[in-house]
Amino acid sequence: MELDPLILRWKKTTRALKIDEQPYGRYITDLLERRTDTELALFQDPVEAAAFFCLLDVVMRSLDRNSPGLSAALPMTRQQPVTADFS
Repeated sequence: MELDPLILRWKKTTRALKIDEQPYGRYITDLLERRTDTELALFQDPVEAAAFFCLLDVVMRSLDRNSPGLSAALPMTRQQPVTADFS
């Protein structure tokens, strides 16, 4: 399974977003382009694979105490503290 057609559609959609939302769309498509075929092997649905890897990134960033959250290129104005303990 390849994410290429999905990523291409999402890139086109990103260009149609408001200018201040476009960096978020680019972040998501860049994140998905870094995934390998081996990582995608267990998925039959490209949307499910995309959702999984995007959510994985969100959880990893929210639980990493050394991470500033999203990078400076992607400011979050409404950041909420993590209240759940997943350990």
